[in-house]
Amino acid sequence: MWKNDNFFVGALSALILSVATAIMILFLGPLVYPLLPESSPVNKLMLLSPVPALFLMRYYMRKLRFDKAGMGALAIVFILIIVYFVFVEGKPVSLFH
Repeated sequence: MWKNDNFFVGALSALILSVATAIMILFLGPLVYPLLPESSPVNKLMLLSPVPALFLMRYYMRKLRFDKAGMGALAIVFILIIVYFVFVEGKPVSLFH
């Protein structure tokens, strides 16, 4: 984590953290998938990828008082959630099959 109060630093660190979490979810998804009930949509596991970026945003805003970096992290979280609902949710394709 860089300690600069810059919008792009917050956005880049949140994006890197979210992509790393999404990759871990994609690799660990087949291990978790058999534990889920049949009626549960498995693509919703990808909604867990922006969660570490939310913690990063809170760290920037509360602990370090970096408002610009926190806003960058928050913008990435919103963009990722919107991208999920536009491109993944409701589609017949499963990411884990």
